[in-house]
Amino acid sequence: MKNLFPLIAIALAMTLTSCSASKELTAEVESAKSSLKQCEDQVATLQRELTQAKNMLGGSGDELTQTQAENQSLRSEMNNLRSQLATVTKEMQASSDNYGVWFRVQIGAYEQRRIDNSLETTDQLSLETRNELQKIALGRFRVYEDAKQLQTQLQEMGLKDAWVVSYKDGVRISVEEALRN
Repeated sequence: MKNLFPLIAIALAMTLTSCSASKELTAEVESAKSSLKQCEDQVATLQRELTQAKNMLGGSGDELTQTQAENQSLRSEMNNLRSQLATVTKEMQASSDNYGVWFRVQIGAYEQRRIDNSLETTDQLSLETRNELQKIALGRFRVYEDAKQLQTQLQEMGLKDAWVVSYKDGVRISVEEALRN
């Protein structure tokens, strides 16, 4: 029994030590469980915030993708409209007396007798009053040689005083200057 007492004492000491270690481990486990619970709560909060952000962006990004597609479509339409505008602008400029160089054939300049201005037409008959004279011109040409050809035909018909006149951006200029442009 003498030998048994030290063995019992050692076993009792080991049991008390292991219980103490077990209490420490239990406390650590409880602390870890608490930390894990806090992490799980944070993850759940972050997932809710992520879901809210996705909803603000249109769910899973569908609205963003749709907006990008609409943006691309609008850019394409804008480029198409710019192209159409450029074409229409060129056409308007080509038919406007207020753009570029034009040639007409003047057939007279009269101080006393005048033609009613309401008879003027855009392409065929031009009536211009300048320096107390009403100037009458025919045609509207972008190419000087075409105006010169009309002048020759009118002179052959008996209008000996027909001559070519020129305009730049709606302002009368000399033929020499127009030909330089």
